[in-house]
Amino acid sequence: MQPENAVLKNKKIVVVGGSSGIGYAVAQKAMNAGAQVVIASRSNKRLSTAARQLGERVQREVVDASNEQSVEDFFRRVGHFDHLVVTIKPQLPSGRFLENDVDAAITAFDAKFWGQYRLAKHGAQYIRQNGSITFTSGIASRRGYLGHSAVSAMNAATEALAKAIAIELAPIRVNTVCPGFVDTEPPTSGRAQHVKTLSPTLPLNRLGAASEIADAYLYLFANSYSTGTVVVVDGGAIC
Repeated sequence: MQPENAVLKNKKIVVVGGSSGIGYAVAQKAMNAGAQVVIASRSNKRLSTAARQLGERVQREVVDASNEQSVEDFFRRVGHFDHLVVTIKPQLPSGRFLENDVDAAITAFDAKFWGQYRLAKHGAQYIRQNGSITFTSGIASRRGYLGHSAVSAMNAATEALAKAIAIELAPIRVNTVCPGFVDTEPPTSGRAQHVKTLSPTLPLNRLGAASEIADAYLYLFANSYSTGTVVVVDGGAIC
């Protein structure tokens, strides 16, 4: 396997959710490795801010992953590319199962699961040979956390979808990165303490950084024999 910087040089990478958090970190690392990067999200304002920080080489596009026509138009504008990354993070329900508003859970599921579904479906025809799709789930797919029933369901569904379409879309590779508890930029006051109430055993005794999670996506770009894989980056939270 070639080094990531050699694999990504002059490749075109589309990062939906690239205006902040993990997606932004993926975009930054890919650009540093010589890739041409397109960042996309629903918010033009956030995209503009991210583009100023990333530099003039980045391309930005507005797309609403909950709207099929918006997704189709988005890929027509972008054209052919090598790797698709989706790091959509909607407002997630965090109440107990019996207290959750069902409509709020459906809206979040539509954004995260069906959004990734739409993007993969309409993006696949534009992916070049040896290209890939990388979804994002989260460790609530692997362990139950109080108040995270809807999150668990959408993350598990995302991983199952990736495994299924890895067979159907081959030789396009389809993988999932499953992050653990990640801090915000800048860090959110009290977040680490809140996480300890959900997952009291964190072997590394800290939250992850977006840049640490981003390395997993670059690994999956570079490893041409990885497909149908879930890469967990959680600091040992599910040990």
